Amino acid sequence: MNAIETHGLTRNYGNLVAVKDLNLTVKPGIVYGFLGPNGAGKSTTINMLMGFIKPTAGTASIMGFDIKAQHREIRKITGYLPERPAFYDDLSGKGNLEFFGKLVGVEDLDGRIEELLGTVGLEGRGNDRVGTYSHGMRQRLGIAVALLGKPKLLILDEPTTGLDPQGSHDIREVIKKLKGENVTIFLSSHILHEVQDISDVVGIVKKGQLIVERPIEEFLRSTEGNMAVIEIAAPKFEDSQLELVKKIKGVGGVTRNNGFIDVMVDNPALAEDINITLVGAGCRVRGIREKMPTLEDAFLKVTAEGNVEG
Repeated sequence: MNAIETHGLTRNYGNLVAVKDLNLTVKPGIVYGFLGPNGAGKSTTINMLMGFIKPTAGTASIMGFDIKAQHREIRKITGYLPERPAFYDDLSGKGNLEFFGKLVGVEDLDGRIEELLGTVGLEGRGNDRVGTYSHGMRQRLGIAVALLGKPKLLILDEPTTGLDPQGSHDIREVIKKLKGENVTIFLSSHILHEVQDISDVVGIVKKGQLIVERPIEEFLRSTEGNMAVIEIAAPKFEDSQLELVKKIKGVGGVTRNNGFIDVMVDNPALAEDINITLVGAGCRVRGIREKMPTLEDAFLKVTAEGNVEG
């Protein structure tokens, strides 16, 4: 059973098609990066999944529950952090968590609140009025609210927007921890280096349509012609050594790059053969790694071209 599954999901606003025939598959226990340019239909999709608006056509389910008919069941197993979470500023952090926890019927609420304050890094600040919280603290509190009911699925809409580097890092660490606890994360964000750091799969929408849905490393390689790049560091590379590397089956090219060499290969496992070849030819290899394209470069390429990656 998939965490999220949509078939032909569509939402129209009069003559405007916000989401068109969307077919998403989000497997349980992963971080799914949901990306797209502004106006691509990301927020509309999330609003349909959460039951805030109804689809014009198509179907969708969350953990097997139908979004049209089983809202109550879905909300029991889903946590949601909107881009701008709203709180009662005159209440403390604990007071807000207590209020929302009672709404969803959390058992052992006091213990759960203390646990979550620690999880999101707000221990010691739970008794302070939320009106005194920084933007980053409010985001952390929002994640705590979303986690109150121990959800199986967590939907995050721009969770690190406006945070300083330390705050962004802390939120990423919370997401990684939750993934380790088998919580499925559906993450919508414009901060692509963060998405690349924590996501297993990316789905990219453009003009309401899904143009990419792939494991992230597979997607990044696909934008480079399904070739991987092996970067090698050494004090010196002789031309004769590079010629030997070029002869290895599966190597598509070798280029010098500011004291390194980049080797295009059809399989990253060839790094071992390349290392053995260079060392055998007298090269003092100091480092070797796969050099991945950035998600930002790949995203810009596919959204500019509008290619369907499949």
